[in-house]
Amino acid sequence: MIFRSMVVLVLIGLLWVLGVVDLQGLPWHAPDFQVSGATVLVYLLWSAWESRHRSGSAGLPYMLFYAVLLISAVDGFLLEITKWGPPWILRWTGLSLFTAGCCLRAAAYRRSSSRLLRLGRYLQLAGLPVALGSIAGTAVALAAGIPGSIHEELELPSEADTV
Repeated sequence: MIFRSMVVLVLIGLLWVLGVVDLQGLPWHAPDFQVSGATVLVYLLWSAWESRHRSGSAGLPYMLFYAVLLISAVDGFLLEITKWGPPWILRWTGLSLFTAGCCLRAAAYRRSSSRLLRLGRYLQLAGLPVALGSIAGTAVALAAGIPGSIHEELELPSEADTV
């Protein structure tokens, strides 16, 4: 987790030194920038934490989650085809749902609970596209992400992994 964080910071520093990124030119006070930035930060922290507890292949629930993430990010940050902004309370509520989902997934690994794991995924799928302000991402989460995560299970370590 520390290594990934350092890589991100070094990359941002390199882009700043090269003049590609102007950190003072960023819209720090814009509500869209704040909620999107906070969502990306929560995602990076959760992803780094959960990657330590997963083993083996990602499976369908992970592929669908990353599809929702990709569609929401491309729509929310680049294309802005189905992006929405205000009311900002909805976007912050999306971030709260996403964060709660990340916390439930952490609790699921501690308690070895597939039920908490799935509930956490549902909250993540409900919150992430809303936090990024993407209607297309929300539609994909509802149509494919949530149904595709119904049977997600914890990957228990095999005996070979514990020896």
